[in-house]
Amino acid sequence: MVKGLGALKVSLTKNGYFKIAEVIKKHPRDEILKNINGVYDGINLDAAQIKNMLSFDEDSGEFPEVWDEIRTLGDKAIEALVFISIIYSHQKIINYLKDSNIAEMRGCLKRDAEDQKTYTNLVYSMHELDLCPLDKGSDEVYYDLSPLFLLEIGPFVKKIIRLKLEKTGWSEPKADDYFTRDFYQQCESFELHKALGISIAQFEQWLEGDKVEKEKPPIIEIPDTELETSAKLVAALATKPFVILAGTTGTGKTKTIRELAISTNPVSGQPDFNHAFIPVEAGWTDGRHLLGYKTPFGRNGENYVSTKLIDILLRANYPGHENIPFFVILDEMNLSHVEMYFSKFLAVLETAADKVPEPILAKEELELIYKSGTTDPVQTEYVLEAIKQKGLYLRKNIFFIGTVNMDETTYMFSPKVLDRAFVIQYSPPKPSSVGEAFSIIEEDKLTAKVNELAEYLAVTKGSDLSNQNDEFLDVLHNALGRFMFGPRTTNEVRRYFKSCEEIEAKFQTSASFREDDSVKDRAALQKILPKLNGSRDTLMPVLNNLKALCEKRNLTEAAAKVEAMKKEVTSNGFANYFSAI
Repeated sequence: MVKGLGALKVSLTKNGYFKIAEVIKKHPRDEILKNINGVYDGINLDAAQIKNMLSFDEDSGEFPEVWDEIRTLGDKAIEALVFISIIYSHQKIINYLKDSNIAEMRGCLKRDAEDQKTYTNLVYSMHELDLCPLDKGSDEVYYDLSPLFLLEIGPFVKKIIRLKLEKTGWSEPKADDYFTRDFYQQCESFELHKALGISIAQFEQWLEGDKVEKEKPPIIEIPDTELETSAKLVAALATKPFVILAGTTGTGKTKTIRELAISTNPVSGQPDFNHAFIPVEAGWTDGRHLLGYKTPFGRNGENYVSTKLIDILLRANYPGHENIPFFVILDEMNLSHVEMYFSKFLAVLETAADKVPEPILAKEELELIYKSGTTDPVQTEYVLEAIKQKGLYLRKNIFFIGTVNMDETTYMFSPKVLDRAFVIQYSPPKPSSVGEAFSIIEEDKLTAKVNELAEYLAVTKGSDLSNQNDEFLDVLHNALGRFMFGPRTTNEVRRYFKSCEEIEAKFQTSASFREDDSVKDRAALQKILPKLNGSRDTLMPVLNNLKALCEKRNLTEAAAKVEAMKKEVTSNGFANYFSAI
């Protein structure tokens, strides 16, 4: 008589043995064998196969009581217990599932890894139990067994597995028996837990009656404490989800945005939950550094190598996270050509508010991430939700902030990039105004409750436009000559005016922030002037016009920037917004 795991060998001469669950739902254990051959349409099962699978006792002529007991828990529990009984009825199936594991509770069945009947039966039963989150492939099927562990069937599973172990020759050790393994030791020795993709500790927990849950996304709690941040930064972010922070090293660009991100972080213990800090490296020439890429060398063939940025976008797309602002901080953004590695984002940003937005990653690419088996349980849940949404999108709660230093090691921004961004320049403060710790200047301070500011940025910021300053925009437009701006810029400046109105109504800001001339000054400085660049002959007529306009309209900061550009172009023969300080 065969002993050991090899004793578990059920006949696989017929397909569809999972259908025995339908018989058990309708009949007690003493009536099972009377109803497996043609009594019900589509159910024609082999008696020897069913006896072996359900641990029939030839001596008593009965199936074990567990098949009556499980009926009290309902149809889904019966199906799940039948599925477990199938797995542990044959060493071949146990090993097949062990070899199919790709992550905790997850795996991939491949047709060519086992005989046709085993593959077909397992695929059928898994689909009946809703254990396959992706569309069924012809030659492979991905499965997730986690729903099984939420059912209260653990103690019934233990009874089934005990019967299977007894068939292998194992018996419960007696008090003075030091050489026989106990139940869980024997299960671990046979690696029965690995067929389900869980640890032996989880296996024992489940069989003793507890639910074994995958790790879930963290609990979201946005504090209602007060924070201080930059009013200019908030106004720009509320208008456009792409902001460039420019200035010399040490002026507080990175610190300002990181403190805002950390302050609005809703998960204690995960300080980077709502932001990704990504240092840009010289030599980036395409989007794979941010978006990841496909590779044919995954464990299960082609898969997708993900990135920190994709992880953040997955969190931002997850249902329930809509009221949390997520920040992508691209440090030293212009160490490489931005339009090369960031081009897809620049394009998709313009469709984000459409009824049918373009995805940043398509469903097929998300499925490859899932199939790779490299994601943890929480990431897996995020990926599956994105697959349900048929793509990964740049939602309203996602913001991109690039920090830049302009010197001989960096690249200038193209008009395409600047046309899609707001630019805030940080000038070095006078030493006498610098304290021991970094602080925001009084004129730029915004004070708000964290939860209210987070809600405003992520959800309630409006898309309305203010047309009250169109006369000013017309005059500014005419003064720019060849640098005249288009409709996109017009509407973004109009939206900026509206955002400043909303911020004034909702939060505490300085009096100077709210003044009409100050709002126009910032709009010109952050959205219009950054695209100015060129030679003396190109720039001087435009700069002279702008200088007169700025002085007439009391746009003091814009006037100072124009004057700095005039000095730069006069002395060097060439100037741009970023080179003139």
